[in-house]
Amino acid sequence: MKNRRGQALVEFIIVLPVLMFSIMGVVDFGNIIYEKYRLENEIDYIADLYLQGKENDILSYAARKKMTVHYHQTEEMVTIDLEKRVSIVTPGLSQILENPYFVKVSRVIYDEE
Repeated sequence: MKNRRGQALVEFIIVLPVLMFSIMGVVDFGNIIYEKYRLENEIDYIADLYLQGKENDILSYAARKKMTVHYHQTEEMVTIDLEKRVSIVTPGLSQILENPYFVKVSRVIYDEE
């Protein structure tokens, strides 16, 4: 009966690293999903600025938010790509995903000019 407390402690020490890595991985994935959600909202604003012809405002806004903006022009369409860097803090997850991980969203708009 004396060894029960020691057995529980050993089991806890064995399970603790797995539990900590799992929690950190969930936090990292949550951060990636949150940043993608934020970029989806930001690209709407940037598309509106682009249609108004305020490209200098777009560059200063993107620099303030630590994002990069790329434009791809075809005949009547413009593709706006927005990208932001997200750092991965989980040690094992940084081996699977590239670190830093780049969250990317794009929007295609009709250029009336």
